Amino acid sequence: MIYVTLGTMFLDFPRLILEMDEIARDTAEEIIIQTGMGKTIPAACKHFSFKPHDEVLNIQREARVIVCHAGIGSVLDALHVRRPFVVVPRLKKYDEHMNDHQIDLARAVESRGWGRMILNIEDLPAACANPPHVPANYAPAKARLISSIRELVDRIAIGEPLH
Repeated sequence: MIYVTLGTMFLDFPRLILEMDEIARDTAEEIIIQTGMGKTIPAACKHFSFKPHDEVLNIQREARVIVCHAGIGSVLDALHVRRPFVVVPRLKKYDEHMNDHQIDLARAVESRGWGRMILNIEDLPAACANPPHVPANYAPAKARLISSIRELVDRIAIGEPLH
């Protein structure tokens, strides 16, 4: 199953929905799309606008691959459930967003080896057929923060001077 999330943006994302519809028509694989507030409704894919976060995470855990816009919440969820994922940033030139800041996050995801960025929508079928590996080197930043705080507390507890 492929899970697609468009996030909570009020602007439509027909470029991604219509491409996923084409993939659904060309394969027998189930595709579920979280459409959010957009107006485009897929014809060949299951879809819903919103669900509770725990239900979404359960769907994502079952996915063979996650396709998401480059919103931070969607990226963090894909990393959290440890599924391969493809990031399709919303682009200003298609009126999918007010600016192109999602390209920066998508590039960061790809440069860290966490997922694959798709700028040319025609590359999406191949990315879904052969998704990247589950990121092996991802650890939530809060784990590093907690470790740093513990180290600081331990240093204070033994009376080590802090510089």
